[in-house]
Amino acid sequence: MNSDDDLAYRRSVRNMSFVLAAIVITVFAAIFVPPYVYPPHDVFQSSVSSDSPFGFALHLRINATSVPRAGSISLTGWANSTSSSIENVTAANAWGLPQGRLWGRICTTGWPIGLGVMKGHYTRDNYTLGTVIPVPQPLASCPVQLSAPRYFLFEAHSSKALVTVGGNTVVWRIQTDFSFRGFQSSAQQSGVYTAVIADEWGDVLTTNFLVT
Repeated sequence: MNSDDDLAYRRSVRNMSFVLAAIVITVFAAIFVPPYVYPPHDVFQSSVSSDSPFGFALHLRINATSVPRAGSISLTGWANSTSSSIENVTAANAWGLPQGRLWGRICTTGWPIGLGVMKGHYTRDNYTLGTVIPVPQPLASCPVQLSAPRYFLFEAHSSKALVTVGGNTVVWRIQTDFSFRGFQSSAQQSGVYTAVIADEWGDVLTTNFLVT
């Protein structure tokens, strides 16, 4: 091999090394770099819903897709029967996110849905990579907690469900409202956030908003 061929060969090997290094760096960043560093440029939705295999649809609505750091975001989540007849849904304990970090309903054992906020851009495909921001629960003098319902008897096309607690049958409207603020703290700051709703049957639904 003459000197020109040798030089061309070395140049080719060097260029290929640069290409391979660039590929490795790109793959590494896609897997390990947090999504709030390079968030996808999506058009955020203020309202999302998804059918559960258990006979109801899960809904999540936020009051804005862009809020200032000094402001707050309001979330509303609910479950609504998709059946034209009464739907009997057996209770479960298969939360897709830590229930203790989700906002449910004060003094209500067995409340089946919870809301939360995560820093970063997450979807239903990668929400397990995120962490729900802990929110201090208000101090409440709750009565003696009754046992959790064993079933939810949903009315047709409704978020109302008959449940039995403490031997009494009552009607619960499976809806939760939650307002989150605190974006000015050093731990949160500006960027893309994810609003999330989860239920005890393992369903999880997300949407996103921007804090400026």
